Order: sequence, then structure tokens, then C-alpha cells
Amino acid sequence: MNLGRALQNWLDSHGLGAIVAAVIGVIVTLAVILVVGGYYIVTP
Repeated sequence: MNLGRALQNWLDSHGLGAIVAAVIGVIVTLAVILVVGGYYIVTP
């Protein structure tokens, strides 16, 4: 199955709300990882 076709079907079935939620979730996850990682690096 073509990846582009599968992605198109996913976008058509989920809509813009799910895309926005996924992007925000990824950004929040990366921010948490950076904050927690930075805390452990600077903490003796």
C-alpha cells in the first residue's frame, strides 16, 4: 500500500482537529523531555 495514499486516507478520516492535537502533543512532549533532561544535567 502506498504511504501517501494511507496518509491521505488518515487525514480525510481524522480531520484538522486531530492534526492540531497531534502537533501540540509532540511539541509538549519534546518540551517536557528538554526540561527534565536539562534538570538532570545541571543537578549534581
